[in-house]
Amino acid sequence: MKLLNRCVSILIILIAITNTCPQGVLINLNSQFVESSLVVDKIIKEKNDYLTIDVKIPQINGLNNKEAEKVINNKILDFTNMWIKDAKEIAQEYYGGPNNVYPIFPYQLIAKYTMKSQNKILSFYIDYYQYTGGAHEITNRVSYNIDINTGRELLLNDLFVDEYEYEKVINNEIKKQIAKNPDIYFPGKDGFNGINKNQQYFIDGNNLVVYFGLYEIAPYVTGIPEFKIPIKLFGESFKYI
Repeated sequence: MKLLNRCVSILIILIAITNTCPQGVLINLNSQFVESSLVVDKIIKEKNDYLTIDVKIPQINGLNNKEAEKVINNKILDFTNMWIKDAKEIAQEYYGGPNNVYPIFPYQLIAKYTMKSQNKILSFYIDYYQYTGGAHEITNRVSYNIDINTGRELLLNDLFVDEYEYEKVINNEIKKQIAKNPDIYFPGKDGFNGINKNQQYFIDGNNLVVYFGLYEIAPYVTGIPEFKIPIKLFGESFKYI
């Protein structure tokens, strides 16, 4: 129970930032041009008897604002290094000791990013997949939405003109989509009760995609709930048309 509680806590909360990269870091590979930003892969690989790490995260190299670019890249690296460090400490504590006790299946850390480009916004997310025993693996999705011209990270409310009640439009659309298949979501207060000011999202073509974490509004089997909302619903109140 102690192991389970600690694993769950670290998987969900992911605390303590580290600047120490694991062994097996490979330098940048495979660049791709996305709108006006050059994105380069940062690959981290490591494997032993009790832990496998396979990580590919983006590093941005092409924004006009180089200081903002550096801040975003460091933010991605710090979060990833923290995540790796915490999982390695769990694996080392329980399976890397002098008794040489190994798990039936090695712990796994896999991170992959998906790039979504939309005109003036560089939009992508990173899925951090982690299995450290237990009934299920855990995937934590982290999205980034960046104004290509300024390098500024955009919160959801930054997409809209002042005083526009975007929350109502988004909430109504999500409720409509949930109503089409309500059985896959939690009911009542445990389910969807409106977006928050730090709501995670990404841009996918002509859609604003709002998403929620595992267990946030639905059971594990539902996965990461995504709701595509046509940008045209916001009319001229959407600033990045």
